[in-house]
Amino acid sequence: MIEMFITLFVIAIVLAIGAPATARWVRQTDIRSSAESLRSALQKARGEAIARNARIRITLGNASGHARWLIGCVRVSAACPETLHQQPVLSRDRIRWGAAKASAAGTLSTALTAGAALPGTVDFFPLGDAPGIAGGSDIARIDVVHANDSTAGRWVIRIDSAGNIRMCNPALPESDHRRCH
Repeated sequence: MIEMFITLFVIAIVLAIGAPATARWVRQTDIRSSAESLRSALQKARGEAIARNARIRITLGNASGHARWLIGCVRVSAACPETLHQQPVLSRDRIRWGAAKASAAGTLSTALTAGAALPGTVDFFPLGDAPGIAGGSDIARIDVVHANDSTAGRWVIRIDSAGNIRMCNPALPESDHRRCH
């Protein structure tokens, strides 16, 4: 009986120490997964613009920063419908996005507020470029965070006017190229 209580006590201590670390790891994984999904959606929109030889718009998020996107044609026709692909808001999702246009993107050391500049759009042209970013009409940066844990980290997606899409980790040292200076 004493051995059983000692075993249960040791298990309780291990769980008390390990549970917060496991929960943080799960939140960090959710943030990265959302950032990778967002990068894939942006690449899909760019690919559709090239493949269809048409201007394609991706609309991101909503005013509260929920992770959602919708890809569609700017000029709707029989060959290019209004909605091509979409990811609706998931009711239990705790991931939030914040966005900024190039003029307000700032440095990676400053986090964007969830819901900032959302809903926002990026238009990809038939050559895969996104000139609205340089012109200031399209968003150039999206921060991906967890709604309930600001210490779980964040990932940043950057888009340039050439249509290049980068996923950046601002927690990395300045010398690491994955930080995206």
